[in-house]
Order: sequence, then C-alpha cells, then structure tokens
Amino acid sequence: MTIRKKIFLLAGILLALFGAVVGVLAIVQKLDSDQISNIAEYELPLARLVAELDVDTDRYELGILRALRLDPLNPPELAAAIAAKKQVGDELRADADAATALIAKAIRDTGYRAAERVELARIEGSFKYLIRSLEGFLATGEQVMADLADGRREDARTASLGFTKYAQAFGPDLSEVRLNLAGLTDRATRDVLARQRLNTYLSFGLFLLACGIGLGVSAVGSARVIGGLRQLVVRTRAIEAGTVSEPLSVLTRDEVGELALSFNRMVEELRTRDRIKDTFGKFVDPRIVTRLIGSGADQAERRTLTVFFSDIKGFSGISEQLTASAVVNLLNNYFGTVAEVIHAHHGFIDKYIGDAVMAFWVSPFSAGDDHASDACLAALAQQDAIILLRTQLPEITGMRRDPPELAIRMGIATGEAVVGTIGSDSSRSYTVIGDTVNLASRLESINKLYSTSLILSEETYRMAQQVIEARELDLITVAGKTEPVRIYEAMARVGEIAPEQIQLREMYANGLAAYRRQDWDEAQRCFESCQLGDANDGPSRLFIERISLLRSSPPPADWDGVWHIQEK
Repeated sequence: MTIRKKIFLLAGILLALFGAVVGVLAIVQKLDSDQISNIAEYELPLARLVAELDVDTDRYELGILRALRLDPLNPPELAAAIAAKKQVGDELRADADAATALIAKAIRDTGYRAAERVELARIEGSFKYLIRSLEGFLATGEQVMADLADGRREDARTASLGFTKYAQAFGPDLSEVRLNLAGLTDRATRDVLARQRLNTYLSFGLFLLACGIGLGVSAVGSARVIGGLRQLVVRTRAIEAGTVSEPLSVLTRDEVGELALSFNRMVEELRTRDRIKDTFGKFVDPRIVTRLIGSGADQAERRTLTVFFSDIKGFSGISEQLTASAVVNLLNNYFGTVAEVIHAHHGFIDKYIGDAVMAFWVSPFSAGDDHASDACLAALAQQDAIILLRTQLPEITGMRRDPPELAIRMGIATGEAVVGTIGSDSSRSYTVIGDTVNLASRLESINKLYSTSLILSEETYRMAQQVIEARELDLITVAGKTEPVRIYEAMARVGEIAPEQIQLREMYANGLAAYRRQDWDEAQRCFESCQLGDANDGPSRLFIERISLLRSSPPPADWDGVWHIQEK
C-alpha cells in the first residue's frame, strides 16, 4: 500500500472516530432539545395561563365587591363596571379553554417521557376540577351584577357571599396546580442541565478517546515509515562519512520500501566503485580513478601543468652488481619513497619507465598555479628522502659492504600539454602528452652534461620562485627544438640556502654575464672562483671547458650566447 493510501486510510479512521463522537453528542443534544422544546411549548405557556387565571379570578372577585360600593345614583359608572367584569369573565373562560387544550396536547406529545405524562395527567385532573368551579364562580359574579343592574343592592350583597365557597378552588388548589407545573419545569430544567454537564464530560472523554485511538493508529502506521526513513538517514550519513553502509531491510511495499531498494542499489554501486578503485588504484592514482569514474573515461583537455622526470644515475651499473630480487627490492623501495613524496605534494605518478619516474601536477589537485611550486618542493623533498634511503641500502640490497651509490637526476618543465585518457579502444592510459613532456625529459637527461641533480625550465622557475632558491644555468636549445630555453638549477627551499651557496650563485651569475658578452677572461675568472668555492660544481667546470673551446674557435659577432645541445 502506498503512503498516499495509508494517509487516506488514517484520515478515514480519524474521521470515522470523530463522526462517532459527533453522533453520540447529537443524540444527547436531541434529548436536550426535546425537553427544552417541551418547556418552551407547553410548560411555560401553561404556567403563564394558570398565573393569569389566578390573577384574573382575584381581579374578577375584587371588581364585583367594588361595584357593590358604587353610587346607585350614577348609572353610567355601574354600567361600565358591569361591562368590565363581563370582559374579565370572557378572558377567564378563554384562558381556561387554552390551558385545557394545551395540557391535552402535551400529554399526547411523545417528546415527554412516561413519568412526565403521568404528572401532566394528574395536573389535567386538578385543572378540570378548577374549570368546573370556574363556571360557578363566574355565575355568582353575573348574578351579583344582574342584581346591581336591577337596583337590588341587598340581593346583590347576599349573592356576593357565594364567592366564599370558591375560595379553596381558586386559592390553595390553583396554587397547587401552579406548584406542580413549576416542579415539572424545574425537573426538566435540572435534567437538561445535568445532561449538559454529562455532554461536556462525554465530549471531552470521547475526544480524548478519539485522540488516543487516532494517535495510536498514527503511531503504528507511521512507525514503520519513520523507522525506514531514519535507517535511511543513518546509512546515508555513514556513506557521507566515507563508510559504505550495509543494505537496508525492506519492510514495506510503499514509497519508503522503493527508496530502500534504490538505496541498496546505490550501496552496491558504491561497493563496485570501491572495488574498482581498490583494484585499479594500484595501477592508476586513486584520485584519477575517482575522476574517471565520476566523469567518464573518454576525457582529455589541454591544460597548463608541470611535468617531472627522474632516473637513477648509473642504474645499469648498479643492476649489474645485484641479483634480480635485489634489483626489484631496490626499485620497489625507491619507487615507494618517491611516490609517497609526490602524492604528499599533490602530484600524480604517470608511469615508471625502467628506473625512471614520470609524474605531473595539474589543477584542481594543485590549487591555481601552485602546480610548479608543488613539483619543485616535491623534487627537493625527494632529494632529502633519497639521503635517508641511502642509509638503508645495505638491508635493501643485501650488500653489507660497498653498497651501491644512489643518486637521482630530475628535470621539471611547465607549460601546456594534453592531459586525459589516451590509447586504443582496448587499452588506454591516463597520461599527458606534448612539448612540455618532451622538454622535461630533455632537462632530466642534460643533468649529465652539467653534473647537476635538478634542472628547471624558465617557466617552472618563474611560477615557483616564491618557494625555491635557484640559479640560472644556461640558455640552450635542446634536441628537436630551435627556440632557446633558459634553464635553472634548483638549489634549496626559500630561506634554507647556505651562505656559501649564495656566494657561488652570485659569482656564477657574474661569470654567465661575462660569458654572454664574450669577455672570456672575466668569465673564466668568475667560474674558476666558483671552482675554488666548490670543486664539485659541475656547471662552472663545464663553462671553463666551453670557454677554452670558444677561445680556439670564436663565435660569430652576432652570437646570442645560446648553446645548442645535440644529445638527448
């Protein structure tokens, strides 16, 4: 059953409960309405008529007695009194007839209960006796008035004494009828008030009962829905926190159940993706795996990035000294150390080529233009890590005596390249291609020429000069290129360069400037000073050799100082 149908069912149950409450209250209200209607239709009019009878009989009798005192010599006044008493008599008969008819109608009305109709019948019996007495009472009055009209005043006084025998009927007896009617009305009023109080309690009780049942049904009906949603929220937060959740139990067949099924399918898909990442993360950087899974495999774009190449100096000679397992163990430890440093500085290992490593840095993994800085800092950190690794070579290679020397040459270039998935339909790799890649590879290889460890392209230095100390090495053209490239040697992180290295850099810069203006004597003096400061400084030694060559074979007059390197 869908949630919509459940809501409609719940609403129907609640409406039925409140309908039942309204029905019970309507029945009670009907009883009250009937009694109030009886009071308004019968009892109050009867009380009014009886009261009028009581008042009019007294008025009739007093009027007759007052007429006996009128001046017999004033006939008009006597005639008016006779006429007035006749009108009162007519009113008494009319009220008596109306009261008799009203009592009879009330007795027949089914709105009265049996006990009330019995009470009305007793009142009717008493009232009929009064009606019979009323005719004699009125006849006595008419006789007195007739005697007065004929001038028989003494006979009129004698006739007026006849009112005495009706004193009981229109005194205590009529008062008793009035009391009985008042008692009937009072009991009916009390009954109505009692039912009203009961109605209030009943309304409140039935409301609480309906609320309890409604809330109970709502709680039972919503518990499964809310329970399922809460489980879904908990499991979703677990996934958000990086934990692949267990599948949800499908408890209902409504939309929440369908949502749980969809969630379970999503969990299975996430587990599949995690298995892909765990499997291929050993071959391709997990960040690239995530990017490819999220955006599709066929993705390539031209980006500005930084490319890194490195290899082990003299690795062929080292491998000849080691067994195959020792070579593998050495490379695994070396690659592990290098990869850890590159990853820590937001870089990606593109591939391992024998003992060489190719890596690259690109946004958004490196923020903004920090890819060059990240690459240079990673290269310097690798040099530190290699120093530590050298101390472990005896254990790694098994050569306790004369372990191989481990030195790394690195080249870094920054520029545009195509990055993305490249290859055939059956085999692809996520890599970078372009002139920047070739330049980085050439820079790594020409370390051999300058006897350096880390050479940067001019663009790399420009973007990373805030974080590294470097010196300009030369202005060269590499194989396959006609455009000159200014190259730099990274020396240290900013603020960590030694004072003697600063002096070496300044003297080397002076020598380079003299060299480019073909002042061979000054250039040689500067480079020889560099050798005195650091006998192992390869670049200054190279320039001393180059100056000797240029002295014997001077360059043309328009020489621009560019050195053309033919080797790779």
